[in-house]
Amino acid sequence: MPKKLIYTKDPINWLGVNIGKLEKPAVIIFPTEKMLIRMLERFSEGISVDPFPSHDVFPFEEINTSYTVRSTRLRLLRKLIKGEEPTVATTMHSFLRKTMPPDLFRKSLFLLSPGKEFKLNTSILKAFGYERVFSVTEPAQFSIKGGIIDIFVPGDDNPVRIETFDNKIESIRRFDPGTQRSIERLDSFEFVPGAEALTLEEHLKLAMDRVSYAEKQMGAKATFKLDDSCNLDTISGMFYKSQSILADYLPKETAFIFIEPDKAVDEFSRLEREVLEILEEKPVEKFLYKRFAGLTPEYFFKLHDYTILDNREPNFLDWEKSTVEERETVLPERRKKKREFIPSTPLIDWTELGTGDLVVHKDYGIGRYLGVKTISSSLGTREYLTLEYREGTKLYVPVERVDRVHKYVGQEEGIQLNSLKGQHWSRQKKQVEKEIRRRIKELATLYAARENTCGIVLSGDPELEEKLKDSFPHVETEDQLRAIEEVLNDLAQTKPMDRLVSGDAGFGKTEVAIRAAFRAVASGKQVAVLVPTTVLARQHFESFNSRLSPLGVSVKLLDRYTTGKEREHLLKSLKKGTIDVVVGTHSLLSNSVRFYDLGLVIIDEEQLFGVMQKEHFKKLRLKVNVLSMSATPIPRTLYMALSGLRELSIIATPPVGRVGAETYVGPKNEKLIRTAVLREINRGGQVIYVHNRVQELADLFEDLKKLLPEVSIGMAHGQMGKRQFEKVIGDFYSGNLDMLLCTTIIESGVDIPRANTLIVDDSQRYGLAQLYQLRGRVGRSNRRAFSYFLYDIKNFSAQSRERLKALKEFSGPGSGLRLAMRDMEIRGIGALLGSEQSGNISSIGLYLYHEMLEKATREILGKFPEKPEVEETIDTEIKGIYYDMVIPDSYVEDSIERLKIYRRIATSRSVAELRELYEELSDRFGPPKKEVKSLFEVARIRLFAHSMGIRLIDYDRNSEFIRLEFKDTRGFETLNPGRLKLIYNERESSVFIYGIEPNSVMKTLRKLLSGDGKDDF
Repeated sequence: MPKKLIYTKDPINWLGVNIGKLEKPAVIIFPTEKMLIRMLERFSEGISVDPFPSHDVFPFEEINTSYTVRSTRLRLLRKLIKGEEPTVATTMHSFLRKTMPPDLFRKSLFLLSPGKEFKLNTSILKAFGYERVFSVTEPAQFSIKGGIIDIFVPGDDNPVRIETFDNKIESIRRFDPGTQRSIERLDSFEFVPGAEALTLEEHLKLAMDRVSYAEKQMGAKATFKLDDSCNLDTISGMFYKSQSILADYLPKETAFIFIEPDKAVDEFSRLEREVLEILEEKPVEKFLYKRFAGLTPEYFFKLHDYTILDNREPNFLDWEKSTVEERETVLPERRKKKREFIPSTPLIDWTELGTGDLVVHKDYGIGRYLGVKTISSSLGTREYLTLEYREGTKLYVPVERVDRVHKYVGQEEGIQLNSLKGQHWSRQKKQVEKEIRRRIKELATLYAARENTCGIVLSGDPELEEKLKDSFPHVETEDQLRAIEEVLNDLAQTKPMDRLVSGDAGFGKTEVAIRAAFRAVASGKQVAVLVPTTVLARQHFESFNSRLSPLGVSVKLLDRYTTGKEREHLLKSLKKGTIDVVVGTHSLLSNSVRFYDLGLVIIDEEQLFGVMQKEHFKKLRLKVNVLSMSATPIPRTLYMALSGLRELSIIATPPVGRVGAETYVGPKNEKLIRTAVLREINRGGQVIYVHNRVQELADLFEDLKKLLPEVSIGMAHGQMGKRQFEKVIGDFYSGNLDMLLCTTIIESGVDIPRANTLIVDDSQRYGLAQLYQLRGRVGRSNRRAFSYFLYDIKNFSAQSRERLKALKEFSGPGSGLRLAMRDMEIRGIGALLGSEQSGNISSIGLYLYHEMLEKATREILGKFPEKPEVEETIDTEIKGIYYDMVIPDSYVEDSIERLKIYRRIATSRSVAELRELYEELSDRFGPPKKEVKSLFEVARIRLFAHSMGIRLIDYDRNSEFIRLEFKDTRGFETLNPGRLKLIYNERESSVFIYGIEPNSVMKTLRKLLSGDGKDDF
């Protein structure tokens, strides 16, 4: 193929038409990461292309290359080594980066199979670029738990679990990183390096020599560590004698396609300037970067044939032949991704205990958790939770009863530890329970009245609704599907719907609202969508319009930027019924707004509206169906009791591939801002910069333009004119702006998947819930996101420090409620739940309050949740039995994980559940030891005893008898005595079994309670 120039205005479209026609492997060199991402998004399913992205960090940064980027690059290198001939999409800068030589990559592939020796120990795996963790969930991670080794090879869909004995491989299994359970057995498995920079001995020595040479040349010391290979992929050439780039992996007949090469060279030069500027104060790193990071674009001059796609004549590359090609737009086929299992995330993990935390023991009250202690006594070796109470008294809780201890959530300030003496705690619990039952009885009256109210039945059109469902371009999560079903079922009832859909930012609440809106329109009704801000109104308008207009639904926007003439026309159309869905801010609540036939009102972030608007909503609920949405989750029963029995749907599962934001908290720093912005722009993303003082925005805008002259910046705030505001927001949405400087107008609802860096300055001024909402604006795609919360040291209070510390602690799916709870602790619980109940909650802790509330709700209202949010208490006590019951740290090394397993054993509600957990431990950690089996056996006996109404099992070693204390004598009939002689004491509801030696106690109990003497474990 000669050097050829093709004139085209839309190179991405040209690729869509021609990639499938290429007769040999090809490399497409894009000018920017942004255009590369746009092509991948546009043809995500239509064409087969393997991306080779740039590293998403600067060289020598303290942040590692993301798992996604590292895995994507290594997946391609592995394909090429194996002889595959993919079409590669990359940028000039990424193509020219040095990487591991192909010969070394080939030698680093190991085929492992059962029966072979396993030689990959911790130091070797780390040298191959793998990071040691406790639970493997991401590529290039590994864990070692005794004879079980988990490894996630970059490029594979799921990690593998290798079971070894005496360094020999016994079995290899794939496992699900979400559930940590094995899913299939493998006959063999190929090990692949986890990084491009390997720190094996010979390579590490070479790199050390090169660093020493650079230090001598520059008269300075290096500021980085050589053993962190994940962080040194950007400079991997330093580790190898032979210097290689992607080209060395490609087949000889590879075709090259350059898109806008002049722009590509300019982008390459810009990136190099930025790197050298960032390394300006690090002379050793700068020296090494210039020699070992990559090649220059002159490399491409030696190519004999290639194709150039451009709309003008390029200067960088020459050509021999040119043609003009214009094609019709190729619309990509929208296909759903394959359905994957996504584990739900608990809204709040009551089991997470840290040393020094306040905890609540159901029987003894509020104490302080001091850690876990192993104690050997006449009853065997066991682990105990150590709790401190008033006057320094200690309570040791055996781990098999860890279910009686939970983290305290409430107003910590001024809280006193309970005393182990006296009856104060039991009186406190009774008082709170009395208040709860009074509240529930009041709600029962409200509930009955609402059941008798007649509303509007919306049955919809099943065929059209199926079309809408099929047009959704993503995979619905289980939670999302359940929420949709609950909402549509409500709309089909005779009583008016009043439901809240709750879930973290970006978890798919809007799609639930769109399905509900379509049901209403298909039933001949109109829909009003109420939102608190103009930016969110515009976002929802775009979302609803793009999804519903292809099905003939008329969607309009009414906000403060709507002109008088537009408003007048819109109001007339609403009254006539020619508009189906209207999206707007509080202006929709005006008396001048009249609907032809309103059937559904959707309210997003209701808590952000004012008191007057909320009163209006209360009146609406008596007449029409109301669907509310919130990104601050709250437990179902607690919410129901505090909101007058409104229904609740919870979405606690992140969409497929969602990656949470990495959070940085620190003082404001210009160099940090510049580095963060350039890092994001260089990987093709966008930046949101929040400053919440309108009067200071103009000056800050000028300062940022000086700091970042190469970045296109727009400014938006609520006091701008309509056209200017719309243009800035529109340019940012479409990707024409790199960075948006704005107020908290973007706090709610803005969804821009390419915006993956957020910078908030003066973050000490914000509340925790507001900071959480802001952080939710980024991390809405499968790319790693960064959130920077910068503060002014002069105005940094202790309360601000607590808020920002909490924000950094709580990240990842389902953290909304945990943050809300921490906010209650910081600001006072009454701010969220109301002063009447806050005192009760603080006195016994939120978990116990919640448990009492759920119990009272079941008893008084007869409402049984499908899955109780609090654990049913198994209150059978077992005393005096000798048994070693402990999970040794040699079996489960991580102390937090051990505590979680103890709690799962203690809270299991059936023998089947215990068996399932036992099998999970065997799968994850290897065959359980004798003392671990004992834990399961005692838990099994406790379950049988509880089901038979036994309160206490007590063994007396001196007299060799077992005493069973029942709740009442009816339980006597459930025993299976066989040949055992039982003595019944009806007055004390007790049964005695004499002549039982210590080593026969467990066998006797198994036979007596379950009818056999078999050990299930």
